[in-house]
Amino acid sequence: MDYSIFENFSLAASVGVMVLDPKGESKFESSYYIEAKGVMKQILAALDCEEANLVALIYGCYQSKRFGGRYVFIAPSGLIFCASYLADSQGNMLSGVLCGPFLLNDYDEYMEIDISDRITVNDDIMAKIRSAIDSVPIKTTKEAKAISEQLFVCASYFKEIKLKEEIITQSGDETAIYYSIEKEEDLLASISKGDVKTANALLNNILGQMLFQSGSNLEVLRFRVVELTVLLSRAALKGGAKSEAILGLNYVYLREIDALSSIDEIVLWLSGVTRRFAQNVFDYAGSKYMDVSNKAISYIRGNYLDKITLQDVAEHVFLSPSYFSKIFKEETGQTPSAYITAVRLEVSKKLLKDPALSIIDIAMLAGFESQSYFTQVFKKNEGCTPGQYRQEMTKRKQPES
Repeated sequence: MDYSIFENFSLAASVGVMVLDPKGESKFESSYYIEAKGVMKQILAALDCEEANLVALIYGCYQSKRFGGRYVFIAPSGLIFCASYLADSQGNMLSGVLCGPFLLNDYDEYMEIDISDRITVNDDIMAKIRSAIDSVPIKTTKEAKAISEQLFVCASYFKEIKLKEEIITQSGDETAIYYSIEKEEDLLASISKGDVKTANALLNNILGQMLFQSGSNLEVLRFRVVELTVLLSRAALKGGAKSEAILGLNYVYLREIDALSSIDEIVLWLSGVTRRFAQNVFDYAGSKYMDVSNKAISYIRGNYLDKITLQDVAEHVFLSPSYFSKIFKEETGQTPSAYITAVRLEVSKKLLKDPALSIIDIAMLAGFESQSYFTQVFKKNEGCTPGQYRQEMTKRKQPES
């Protein structure tokens, strides 16, 4: 089996990569990992935790499946590993992919905390461990997160390549993974024109072909849905949509695909994606994204009590956070966060008119995290505290004597 993608990743990240089966047998070791084995052997022997370390590595692979393919953990040796997994077409884990070892602290801290504080060894063994650990790379927490993310990307790519090979092997036809070129061109043309009716009819035809070829295999179907989503993106660009908008839509859609758990969900979801491209994307340039802004405003006003993030609102309107923030400000003159604050302040002013409500109650009912933060934001925007604002409103209501 060709594991060159993991060798290349290992070279790029300057850290070892190993593919481990569920029984703990190594299926692949990168050159960096082979170099690190001697180091680990000395440390594991000194700590008497070789078996425990192997169990931890296997467990880390299973945990990565539980946590969506990304898992960073500390092995019993005190060394850090990232884990992802490789699965078959049914989603069953075939093997785990481990990246490591590395440290998140300096060598002195490792020797003091992970060695001296845990075991009693003579000076000779300590010297050997110290000599060995000096060759283990040190990464920042930010780098560790990036390594974990990229390991997941490599594992996902590896899985898709193997899935593609499986489809070809089962069908005996390399063209089985592709759509009808004629249908593809017709779909491109109909979406580019914004012709929803024709696009849906063509989509149903293509979906029928996809379902016939993939049967009940969700992994195969997902693979083809990814291809079709890219196809829709191409149609959108051909129709004149801005590339930033298409990237935003893809950002959301490609994240959603993995969450689809049945054929019915996939079909319904894909129909909605087609409708979104055909009806809305191509109107953005002329309408200056009014549709996006209106939907965002409606979402914010309906959810201001919750802890709304930029990510939440951007996903609701099917755009990437950075691009959504840009067009929202162009349309409304405010950043999304400033608008959320403005809505909460608007609500709080109305609530301050009710003398039965305490300031802390109003802070909560207006969606602020705490009374102190509410007071801070209110004073910054209104020039007075909520209490002072209430007093002023009360004075205005009192009739003159």
